Amino acid sequence: MIHRFRQLHQKHRLTVSRVTRFTTYLLGFFLLCLVYWINDNFGEPSLEQILYHLQFGAEGLVDTDTGIVKSFVKYSLLLPMLLAFVAVFLEKLMRRARRYALGLALGVDEAPVNKAMGNLFKVLDWIIGHRAPLYVLLGSIIYFCIQFSITAFIHNQFGKDYFSQHYIYPAKVALTAKQPKNLVLIYVESMENSYRDPKLFGKNLLASMDKLGGISFSSYRQVPGTGWTIAGITATQCGVPLKSVSLYDGNDQGQNIKSFLPNAVCLGDILNRFGYRNVYMGGDALPFSGKGKFFRDHHYDEIYGREELKGTLTDAQMNYWGLYDDDLLVKVKAKLKQLHDSGQPFNLTFTTIDTHGPDGHYSNLCKQHGVKDFNGIVECTSNQVAEFVRFIKKSGYLKDTNIVIQGDHLAMENPVYDTLKKVPERHIFNEMISTKRFVKNRETIVHFDMYPTILEFLGFEVEGGRLGLGYSAISKDGALPSPNEYEDMTSDLLNKSDEYLDLWAKPVSPEKQ
Repeated sequence: MIHRFRQLHQKHRLTVSRVTRFTTYLLGFFLLCLVYWINDNFGEPSLEQILYHLQFGAEGLVDTDTGIVKSFVKYSLLLPMLLAFVAVFLEKLMRRARRYALGLALGVDEAPVNKAMGNLFKVLDWIIGHRAPLYVLLGSIIYFCIQFSITAFIHNQFGKDYFSQHYIYPAKVALTAKQPKNLVLIYVESMENSYRDPKLFGKNLLASMDKLGGISFSSYRQVPGTGWTIAGITATQCGVPLKSVSLYDGNDQGQNIKSFLPNAVCLGDILNRFGYRNVYMGGDALPFSGKGKFFRDHHYDEIYGREELKGTLTDAQMNYWGLYDDDLLVKVKAKLKQLHDSGQPFNLTFTTIDTHGPDGHYSNLCKQHGVKDFNGIVECTSNQVAEFVRFIKKSGYLKDTNIVIQGDHLAMENPVYDTLKKVPERHIFNEMISTKRFVKNRETIVHFDMYPTILEFLGFEVEGGRLGLGYSAISKDGALPSPNEYEDMTSDLLNKSDEYLDLWAKPVSPEKQ
């Protein structure tokens, strides 16, 4: 009886040990494969970006890009399980080989095995066999930390509060409207100046947009908290970065955020106060990354995403994210005509999607023009945006409507990403088109500067030329950023800040109303 109990106990311990080893392998391989999957699909995102999307974007991602969901299941779930099974199987083979080498297999007590060989198997069994799962897990954790700059993330928790030292509350800034114009604000997915270089791509892929005759800033730089679509939108319209707030707040604010920066005064809020009708249109789903919530909470009157715009389009006629740009622009043109005919001041904001990584999307229009690679998608997108601007000019809308074109952020993982990474200093594409002549006060800007710059470009006077973290780039008498602004932001912008958290708290003041 006791012998039987010992056998069962030993068998139970062996089962627990095998399950533990398999689980350890699985976790280690999961981290390795997850890093590979993230880098392959999104380039090199920061930990803040990943945490933000876990907080805001999971629902929208599932609803939007089935291709990405399938690749996640394949590479981040199924592949780690396969590797874990293979590792456990190899361990079993090694144990059998060791027993055979030591003359223990099949009940044989002696075997003509060199003593040194037997000792070698003992060492390998101790070093590799017993500790291999821990080595895999430890190595994957180290690799994960290196890939996502965990040291920088830790620094952000304890560094100086850059945000509170530099943030200017827009509600406290005097704004004067001097015959302001309508606004067409275009965010071109992942568009950067690097695509202009013939040495890299054989020709200037953005030539059609360069011929539009606007002003642009040659050094539009990207700082932390602005490097993905909704972050770029928020930074240019609110003058603040995006970062996960759930890590910093002790209550349930981070777990279930009901409002998007409710205490921040943004572009839509200001334009609404001056009688503008704000409209957003985008081909992808509104839930992803909290985009729809952002526009709803900042006085956009009409908000259209994939579900609202697809109409009779079938899934086969759309890409993984939603509408192709050619189909979107048809609807944007119709909305622009409607808004202009109404006579009410308006802000029409829209985002493109075809140049989104990791592969880009081939619209019917681009296919008809012979596009067969990612370079062609970039050029085709440039041509479509340029044609849209020509449509505005031809329709006579430019007399009372100004246009701002900008990349939402620098390009991430795509078929030419290795080429882009060769550029020493990459800059975001931007173009501001108006019948009025504007003079730049500098060439170097960041996302936040677009906030006050756009307002002054429309015809508003911004007291001091500052809103949020931004400095107007066309203000004649406004303040200018310090020479070290970019470096300071890169180092400390995402540091913990109570003032930043207050922007996410429940509304406590009536200024926005």
